[in-house]
Amino acid sequence: RTLAMLGDAGYEAYAPDWPGHGDSSKPSSSSFTYNQQAYLDALAAFVDKCGITKPFALVVQGYVLGQYGLAYALAHEEQISRLFILNTPLAVNSKLRPELAAYKSPIPFMRPGNKQFDGTMYNMMGSPYAMMEADAMTYGKAYREDPAASAAVSASMEQLDFSGLLKQVDDGFRSWRKPSLLLFGANDPFVDVKNPQAWLDSKRTSMRLVTATAKLGHMPQEDYPEAIQDTLESFLSGETDSWAPGQVVAKMTKKGVVNV
Repeated sequence: RTLAMLGDAGYEAYAPDWPGHGDSSKPSSSSFTYNQQAYLDALAAFVDKCGITKPFALVVQGYVLGQYGLAYALAHEEQISRLFILNTPLAVNSKLRPELAAYKSPIPFMRPGNKQFDGTMYNMMGSPYAMMEADAMTYGKAYREDPAASAAVSASMEQLDFSGLLKQVDDGFRSWRKPSLLLFGANDPFVDVKNPQAWLDSKRTSMRLVTATAKLGHMPQEDYPEAIQDTLESFLSGETDSWAPGQVVAKMTKKGVVNV
């Protein structure tokens, strides 16, 4: 729905599934290493294939792939005009959510390995709302139908150095100058709003944080896309550049999120 609303507003928007996820191909780890560089190279190839030549606004969200999106922005800063971050753990002391932390267990037999990943529950657990059945089934479809999808999760987690990735992103964005907006749902059971607050302490004033008093969870774009649309469009148009640096508390109205 977010893509549809952006299209209706006149924007050209893409929401690609990363390799190994969703409807994208799920190559074996022998042909795709599922590490940070492989994901960044894949995103660069996607941007090139789409014929995107002008700087674009990048929207990221999530624990691991969201971090890789941020790492892509640092590696290709000349391509990025604006950065919009939704409920992504940013503080260097952030921990993986339990379903992902299990893959990094120090006890080998406690790791899920290639066991079927429950994509339905993974996405449902972060929301304060009951998810539509059709949406829930879509999230879990790839893992139910193709064992390679669960193998891709396992391979990605095996390659992940989460603490090192957090530090890389934290250090890199200390000198970031592009207009950036962090919009965090306050009802996220995994990422507390104090997380981005702590992260922003060492960042430039080109970054602003919006926290919504409405019930928005780990994936605000899925929980209530209509609620963030006005803020997203205001950011894309440059209207939010005049906001005072720091944190803005917002509430949800029938017209979306507004400042309070």
